[in-house]
Amino acid sequence: MEVLRAFAGEHGVRFSENFPLSRISRVGTKGAALFYFGILSEEGFLKVMSALVREGVPYRISGCGFNTLWGDAFFRGAVVDMSLLKGLSVKDGVLVASAGCSLSALVRFCVDSGLSGFEELAGIPGSVGASVVGNAGAFGRALGDLVEWVKVWIPHEGRCSVLKREEVAFSYRDSSLRGFVVLSAAFSFSFSDKQKVRQRVKEVLAERKRRFPAGRSLGSVFKNPEGDFAGKILDELGFKGLSLGKVRVSEKHANFILSEKDAVASDYLSLINKIKREVSLRRGIHLEEEIDYAGAFV
Repeated sequence: MEVLRAFAGEHGVRFSENFPLSRISRVGTKGAALFYFGILSEEGFLKVMSALVREGVPYRISGCGFNTLWGDAFFRGAVVDMSLLKGLSVKDGVLVASAGCSLSALVRFCVDSGLSGFEELAGIPGSVGASVVGNAGAFGRALGDLVEWVKVWIPHEGRCSVLKREEVAFSYRDSSLRGFVVLSAAFSFSFSDKQKVRQRVKEVLAERKRRFPAGRSLGSVFKNPEGDFAGKILDELGFKGLSLGKVRVSEKHANFILSEKDAVASDYLSLINKIKREVSLRRGIHLEEEIDYAGAFV
């Protein structure tokens, strides 16, 4: 793999080997990855992906890591970290954000610029890239509602494409972008009084603080079943406070699993699977995870 080591230095990409996944995990893991590439530009990303595909190295795209559970085993592949790709600007009447830009940074930019439309997304953890793919949302607003176009890399074709809004199908916490890698996206907005935007953001953040727990978590673990709420189901079944190892179901909101500093992914996964089995047996409901899994599990 000398070609990959030399490649990173040549193209200004951050690179390391035997990378501890605890550096990007939000809830703890003992795992490590063979390679790490920190992406600083779209050009760098394309060169990295071309090299990985050519060398036959498995890879996993990573953003801010808020909704991804990394396994405890050794991942014999590469982490391609998009979180350093943080461009954010208004251009040609749309708000253009790079994949690694956090939703928090995007909302702050809108508050400072008097741009309205994103207020209900305040406080949602995650990066623009993953949030567009998963159509993140809250309080009746989803990110897909605002998309004008998305620039993606298509793995099986090895090329980039710009998809217009009508070419992307958005649904509840999902989209037709699964399998693509988002490089950047453009969003619609409306101009508004800065104070009004700031006040609405404060209200949303206050409501999130009232509803959701603080602490180390991946956000909502399960998608809401049709016509119901995952947190409500888990609360009714008495899961609040249920613990396994160093992780436990939040006493404040049952759809959040909190972890202590030295928690491991196997505990997190075991608790998720226990909950899914119990809900299936007792309610006949198959809960689907809102979080993703990455790396290798023991």
